[in-house]
Amino acid sequence: MAPAIPASARKALPTVVFSVVVAAAAIWQHATVAAGMRALLGADPRWLALAALATLGLWPTSVWMLRGSIPAQPSARRLFALQLAVPAIGLVPAASLLIRLRFLRREGLSHSAAVASMTLLGFAALVVRIPLVIIALLATPSLVRRTGSQSPWHDLGARTSAWWHHATESPWRTGAVIAAILVVVGALTAFAVVTVRRRVAARGGWRELAHRVRSGRSDAEFAWKSVAATALRPGRAAPLWVAALVQPLLMVVALWAVLHAVGADLSLADTFVVQLVTVALGPLLPSPSGVAAKEITLAAGLTAIAGLTGGVAVAVALGFRLLTFWFQIPLGLASFAYLNHRRAI
Repeated sequence: MAPAIPASARKALPTVVFSVVVAAAAIWQHATVAAGMRALLGADPRWLALAALATLGLWPTSVWMLRGSIPAQPSARRLFALQLAVPAIGLVPAASLLIRLRFLRREGLSHSAAVASMTLLGFAALVVRIPLVIIALLATPSLVRRTGSQSPWHDLGARTSAWWHHATESPWRTGAVIAAILVVVGALTAFAVVTVRRRVAARGGWRELAHRVRSGRSDAEFAWKSVAATALRPGRAAPLWVAALVQPLLMVVALWAVLHAVGADLSLADTFVVQLVTVALGPLLPSPSGVAAKEITLAAGLTAIAGLTGGVAVAVALGFRLLTFWFQIPLGLASFAYLNHRRAI
């Protein structure tokens, strides 16, 4: 009998596969990537300094958001270290949520109160970003017309229709296509049913699941009351909601500065459109742990929406993500070690 694959290896497999796909795409488009690297190496350091300042402004806003979402009074130093550690640990699936929950539990909050605080944090970010994204989406067609760019999916309907016509032009081919679709749907359905049954059995069966649902409902009611009580306190609500609004605007300023650093003269309003649209589309890319997802969506958005060339779009995406994420990984790992040493997580 072949040895069972460890659970950690199974969880890491999607990330490895997606990383290989991204690496293959980078090799395939090596000329564009090389042009982007050359443009980034020749970027204006003054604009990069402005982008770095906007990125530094994200750090205190993250602390204010977390402080405004919890009823306790944790140390500002530990909160700052936690917010630095979250991006680095977030490369591991679900690790950022777990580390925040452990931190709040060590600060004396119950499990329900910790979950409520995390719920309020995510709710504030979502509520603030939704109207911003809607404004950006409404402004996207105007920007596309002005730049004369075409999205990669502009002829998706015509290509799909042509493919379907070619696949169904004969009865035998039509039957083969329908059979293949039914086989795929049936296989996915069977896989989903088997997976659900195994997980339910591993957790004590359907009765235990029903008991957990009932207990979870009572915990959710308590958590909602805690969220409402915290959100309505002026001393907590002000830093939470103000920081939630300032954060996406600082990201826009950082992207705008990187654009000017590589010679792309995009206005601040147009940068706002591209940034918010790509943020909204980023989760649609099946990227485990967010590996290269934001880089790809940002480069595609700059090309399809703002009309930039591929090399400039790659330079902007790499520069922006290096400043706002990748350069902070070593500092985040050091912050994680500090919190672990202080037994704060």
